[in-house]
Amino acid sequence: MNLIVKLLFLALSLTPAMTLLTWDSGVAWPLFGEITLLFDLNPVSGFFLLLLALGAPLVALPMLRGPRDEPAYALYALLLLGMQLLLLAGDFIGFFVGWEIMTWSSYLLLLRSPRTNLEGAQSYILFNLASAFLLLAGILVFYSLTGEFRIHAVTGLDTLQTLSLVTLFGLAFLIKVGALPLHLWVPRSYDQAPDVFSAFLSALMSKMGIYALILLLTLFPEGLAGLFGQFLKGPAAGYALAWIGVITSIVATFKAISQEDMKRLLAYSSIAQVGYIVTAIGVGSSLAIGGALFHSLVHTLVKLLLFIAIAGIVLQTGHRRFIDLGQLIGRMPISFFGVLIGIIGLAGMPPLPGFASKYLIYVSLLDAQWLLLLAAMILSSTAAFVYCYKLIYGPFLGHANSPEAKVATEAPWQYLVPQIVLMGLLVGLGIFPGWAIEILIDPVLTALGMAPIGAPAWGQLATAYGGYDGVVLMSVFATVFVLVTAIFFLLRGRMRQAGSPYDLSYAGEVPTADTPLHYGAGMGRELRRIPLVGWILSHSTQGFYAGLVRQTQAAAGLLSGLYSGNPQTWILLAVLILAATLTVQTLTGA
Repeated sequence: MNLIVKLLFLALSLTPAMTLLTWDSGVAWPLFGEITLLFDLNPVSGFFLLLLALGAPLVALPMLRGPRDEPAYALYALLLLGMQLLLLAGDFIGFFVGWEIMTWSSYLLLLRSPRTNLEGAQSYILFNLASAFLLLAGILVFYSLTGEFRIHAVTGLDTLQTLSLVTLFGLAFLIKVGALPLHLWVPRSYDQAPDVFSAFLSALMSKMGIYALILLLTLFPEGLAGLFGQFLKGPAAGYALAWIGVITSIVATFKAISQEDMKRLLAYSSIAQVGYIVTAIGVGSSLAIGGALFHSLVHTLVKLLLFIAIAGIVLQTGHRRFIDLGQLIGRMPISFFGVLIGIIGLAGMPPLPGFASKYLIYVSLLDAQWLLLLAAMILSSTAAFVYCYKLIYGPFLGHANSPEAKVATEAPWQYLVPQIVLMGLLVGLGIFPGWAIEILIDPVLTALGMAPIGAPAWGQLATAYGGYDGVVLMSVFATVFVLVTAIFFLLRGRMRQAGSPYDLSYAGEVPTADTPLHYGAGMGRELRRIPLVGWILSHSTQGFYAGLVRQTQAAAGLLSGLYSGNPQTWILLAVLILAATLTVQTLTGA
């Protein structure tokens, strides 16, 4: 029975893939009156459904280890259903229903973690409820302007109407993305969620906000460029959105560097990487949207890989802090290569596809002549090398600082199979970036009415500003790796080994076994001396929200004082005000 339930759960995790492969026509479901629910699969929703189809079973497989958990399995299946409804919806009613199913099922899954505290749970549901109410308000405004709920481009709007739609929908979607200063719930939920489920939150749920932002562009015939004119060679409205993305990436990058916990580091890293995608959406050009889609794909694969690898480390050692780990490279070699491939993709280094996606975003900023934004994004991307190195150094290199780290073994196969699959996909996309452009991204751009990027060959990426050959690049890196590894093994017998890990120069002192030698735990602390970085690390949005809570409580106290008298008096007063209002409207002909 236990095996049957687990196999059924694994089969349910394949439903996004089955939907993607078997969907052949649209569905119209009459609801009431003239309201009809519309569901269909187009290239835009198909791209994000592909991400869900790839990630859902890879997250489900590690969830199968250990005792069966029927409530968690049911909530996970409900979560997948909500996300599929959201992606297939052709009207805002179905979109909102899928949005809410996704929110509440993920919230209940978050509550099943023993690490989830009241503060984390409240921040998750309050921010997501705010997103839902903003979305609902935007839907009602959209219906009042168009007379229908079908998602389509609207014309003939004045500036105020356009601004109301952009503000309501934009805030709703930016909360789900986790852009600053609406990100407070993200690091808490990623940190406190079940270790494997954190991979789902970061890699897949964050993409629903990205999908919604791209969908928002389709509501206006000329996209962001038609809202408030041009700035240099890009949309003025997009310039503000691009700065939101860049500031998000810069702040989150330095916050990630300062973390001493692996999952919190990955949480802030996720915020930073999604900031790059938001910036690209702000640019709004074909190259930029292509880069946003490519980076969404890469970010999905990388975050699945890293969070599952870290979940395996936590499972085998019981520790998440860098100071408690170390020297796992020989004990968990597959997990080491998983994290290594992940951080190379995360940093945007060749030869993996993170280099291709960031290159497209850089070129789009250059093409729009937004050079200050380009410089700021390069700053953020360069600083990311610090936390990427910290993520590989802390668990795998240095000295093992806990008994559990000294005896740890490789993660179970349920954790290793997804890592191997994801490493293969990342390497494959690194070799064939042109394949990703032609097969996955260009159809989406065409559906959005944009010019396809194109590729000379599956192994090549080319733009007007230059390009590269993924096959050649991967071959060079592979050759260098093989040569360096061969030289290491050839010279291994001639290397002198220290008799003790403490046989080293230590400022004129001789360390003992109790001396902490895990320097990776404090890596990046010296960056606080830089004025801008120090300011970022010493400030947070928690003070703003704490002040907002105090003001809300004060207002609630005032209202409760007003209503503490005789309720009949207030009811009579409300009736009199209503009667006076109706009388004035009647007399004025309103």
